[in-house]
Amino acid sequence: MSTEKVHDHPPHFFELKSGDYWPTGLARSPWDRQSIAGGPISAILAHGGMNSELDNDFNIARLTVDIFGKVPFAPLHMRVDVLRDGRQTKLHRVTLFAANKPVAQAHLLRVRKYETPVVAPEMPYPLPNEAGGHQNTTSFGMLGAFQIKFIEGAAGVPGRAVAWTSMEADIVLHHPVTAFERAAMFSDYGNGFGNATDAREWSFANLDITMQFLRMPVGKWMLIDAETHMAGDGHGTARNIFADEQGIFARGFQTIFVAPGYLSEGIPASFTSDGVIKR
Repeated sequence: MSTEKVHDHPPHFFELKSGDYWPTGLARSPWDRQSIAGGPISAILAHGGMNSELDNDFNIARLTVDIFGKVPFAPLHMRVDVLRDGRQTKLHRVTLFAANKPVAQAHLLRVRKYETPVVAPEMPYPLPNEAGGHQNTTSFGMLGAFQIKFIEGAAGVPGRAVAWTSMEADIVLHHPVTAFERAAMFSDYGNGFGNATDAREWSFANLDITMQFLRMPVGKWMLIDAETHMAGDGHGTARNIFADEQGIFARGFQTIFVAPGYLSEGIPASFTSDGVIKR
């Protein structure tokens, strides 16, 4: 007899209870067990910014996310503010609070829908069914909810990486995941996939996320083409391209905070004070 546990709903990152979003183990950061990972934070902000009635007439053209520090593994409260309510564009801010303290925010820029010329970028990538082998990311602590097919590079290996990704989980319980939420989730992956250094020697946490959309994504599989650059002054940038099976749908950037990794042997003087490493 099989002892495998059967669930009556898909895995999910958050559960809405009494107006707060309670994280599940799926949302926990693999780097700090007391905090929530950046991908789930971006995705729950995207979830809060969606508006089915508004999006009948407006396209989401840009999503920006700012993370104010470690987001605690605790219930989160959300507030949505209208910053601009024009006939051509609308700007909304979504803020997450933990114990009444703001911990992250997103800005969503919407542009009115109108029939205009199509100037689509070339799609230079093989489709998911043409890509290489398939890799589960259970090592990332995501309970097998993600799948990856690398075309170039690999997670944790310095250099450019190109991979198809899919996610078998909902962001919020009883709310089927949308392609926009998937895109927000994967927007956090660029600096990890296309890292510039060995994470054991130098860490590279992202401080923010920007996605500029040509159109809304569709489907289950999404591609990330990621590469990180650094100038040796304490930070860097990750450049990301996002595609689905219909072609490229967005471009993105992340600002990267560079610090010594947990196995670094050569700690610069700027990271020490009286012999104590400043993390």
